[in-house]
Amino acid sequence: MQAIKALIDLGKSREQPGVNDRMGLIEDMQGRYGTAGDDATRTLGNVVAESATLLYSVFGEKGSEGIREFFQQPDIVALCNVPLESPQFKEACNELATRENAHWAALAKANPDAPGPAAGAAFSGSFRNYIQQGVATVVRMHDRGENENLASTVAGLNAFSRQTTTTTADRTQGSVPPPTAPTNPPGRTP
Repeated sequence: MQAIKALIDLGKSREQPGVNDRMGLIEDMQGRYGTAGDDATRTLGNVVAESATLLYSVFGEKGSEGIREFFQQPDIVALCNVPLESPQFKEACNELATRENAHWAALAKANPDAPGPAAGAAFSGSFRNYIQQGVATVVRMHDRGENENLASTVAGLNAFSRQTTTTTADRTQGSVPPPTAPTNPPGRTP
């Protein structure tokens, strides 16, 4: 419930005048890694851009202070450079999620009344990793031209979270254990 409250508080907050960190981050990432439909290799940076775009559509610049600077750090850029199809992608995705959670947790500790850091810190690294993996699935689908509409996107996310096939006898075959949605530590559940 803490995560939901943090998001509600963020939605009720005011944008800081002159801050364009989230939009600036989106522009940085799209400039560096391209956008759907171009010939660029898709990377974790594309996942970051899509995630930031979604957050911007919901919250605008509320709570975005400092996120652009975080993603300009050389070690974070190196993680964002990892291609989606690389064997190192899952490890890079997990490392980025963990580092971003630590970033927001430190800001929340330093500014306990700030709604942006509180909302950012409310989502664990494992939960962030799970979301990034789902967004990566959507990025891959979009590049293949498979998510021209919302129904296709939802189907792709269902495939991500339930990677099994069912026979006519209702038996699951060739299944891979589905990734489980991580739980946040006590007091940090969404």
